[in-house]
Amino acid sequence: MLIVHAVPSSTSLHCYPACVAPRTDTSMQRHLALVLAALTAAWLVSLPAGTLAAIGEPGGLWRLRGTLILGTGYLAITTMSLAMILAARPVRLETLLGGLDQFYRLHKRLGITGALLGLVHWLLEIVPKWMVAQGWLVRPPRRAGGAAASTEPFKAWEGLAKELGEWGLYLVLALVVVALWKRIPYRYFAKLHRVLPAAYLLLAFHSIVFMPVGYWTALAGPLAALLIAGGVVAAALSLTGRIGFTRRALGHVDSLKLHEDRVLEVHCQLDTPWAGHQSGQFVFVTFDEREGAHPFTVVSAWRGDGHLVLAIKGLGDYTSALPSRLALGAAVTVEGPYGRFNFAGKRARQIWVAGGIGITPFISRLEWLAHNAAQHQAIDLFYSANESNEILLSRLRELAAQAGVKLHVIITPRDPLLTVERLAQVVPDHASAEVWFCGPIKFGESLRQGLRQLGLPADCFHQETFEMR
Repeated sequence: MLIVHAVPSSTSLHCYPACVAPRTDTSMQRHLALVLAALTAAWLVSLPAGTLAAIGEPGGLWRLRGTLILGTGYLAITTMSLAMILAARPVRLETLLGGLDQFYRLHKRLGITGALLGLVHWLLEIVPKWMVAQGWLVRPPRRAGGAAASTEPFKAWEGLAKELGEWGLYLVLALVVVALWKRIPYRYFAKLHRVLPAAYLLLAFHSIVFMPVGYWTALAGPLAALLIAGGVVAAALSLTGRIGFTRRALGHVDSLKLHEDRVLEVHCQLDTPWAGHQSGQFVFVTFDEREGAHPFTVVSAWRGDGHLVLAIKGLGDYTSALPSRLALGAAVTVEGPYGRFNFAGKRARQIWVAGGIGITPFISRLEWLAHNAAQHQAIDLFYSANESNEILLSRLRELAAQAGVKLHVIITPRDPLLTVERLAQVVPDHASAEVWFCGPIKFGESLRQGLRQLGLPADCFHQETFEMR
C-alpha cells in the first residue's frame, strides 16, 4: 500500500493548507445571494398592504424600525434554519451544491449571516429605546392594533420567548466568534459547537411566538414553518448524535504501521454492510466516542471486501496522539462516503495536478484504474512536492503505468516550478480537458486563473475545499 499523508480535521481535508476552490467561492456566493434574495422577496410580499407607504407618514421612522425588526428577525431565523439543515449532512444535496465540502461552506456563511441579522434585529430593538431614555429621540404614541395584536395567539408566551431568544442570540454570537477565531484549538471549537443546536432551538421558539399573524396566511409564514421544522429536526439529530447514522458502518482496526515521517497507516476492516466509496471521496471516522468523528480521505480503492486504508499524518494534537492511542482490534465507526471529487466529468481528456499532500485522492483513483478495465481516457498527472520520497515515487510510477496515466514529477527546488505555461506546453490540448486539482491555495489560484485565460471553462476546474471551521 502506498503511504501518503491524509489531512486531519484540525486543518482541512484533501488539500493542504485549506484550499479555496476557484469556482467554489463564486458558486457559493451565488447560492448565498439567491437564498437571501428569495427569503427577502418572501418577506416583502407578505407585508400588510400599505406598510411601506406608511413609512413616509409622520412617525414613519418608528414604523420603519418595527418593519425592520420583523424583517431581520425573519431573515435571521430562516437563514439559521437552512444552516442547521445543511449541518445535518443531507447527502442528496451534494449533487446540487457540488459536494459536502461546498454546502459546508454555505452552511458556515448562512450561519454567520443569520447571526449578524440576529444582532441587527436585537440592536434595532434596544438602541432606539436607549436613545429615547437618553432624551435623544421622542417616541410617538402607539397606534391601536399594532404589534401587540399581531402576536395575540402567543401573547402568554412572549415574556419567556423574549428571554430565551436573547440568550439564544448571545450563545450564537459567542459560538460564531469561537468558529472564526482560529487560534482556539479545533477540539475546543468542536465541543463548543455542539451547543449551537440548543441555541437554535431557543431562537426558533422565539421566532414562532413573535411571528405576526399576517405572515402565517401569506408566503413568509409557511416558508418559515417549513425551514424551522427542518432546522428543528436537524438540531434534534445533532443533539442526539444521529447525524449521518444511516450511512455508518462498524468495524475494527485490522493493522497499524507507523512510518518514519509520522504517518500512521491504519487498515480498517468493516464488520457491517457499507455501500463503498468512489476514488477521491472521504469519510468521517470515529476511533474514540469522546473525541468524535474526524474526516479523512480513503487512500485505498473500494473492492467490495469492507477493507479501508487511511494514512494519517500527525499534524495536530489528535492525530499526533493516535499512534499511542490506537491498538489492533480497536472499534472503528465509519460514516460516508462524502464528496464529489470523483473524477467524473463531461470531457474525456483529464489533467490531474497534486501539490504535496494533495496526491491523496489521486492515489485511490490510480489504484481503481489499475485494477479495473483498461483506461481509454488520456490523463496526465502532475505531482509537485518539496522533497523526494523514492518509495512514494516508485509506487506512483508503478500505479500510473498500470492505469495508463502519464506521470510528471516536479521536485522543488531541484526542478522548475510547475507553471501554467509549462503545463500548457506539456499538454497542448489542455483547453479541452477537465482539470482536477488538489494542493496549496496560491498554487491552485494561479493555475485556475492561468488556465481560464488560456480558454479552460470555469466549470472544468475541480477542487475540493473541505474545512471543519
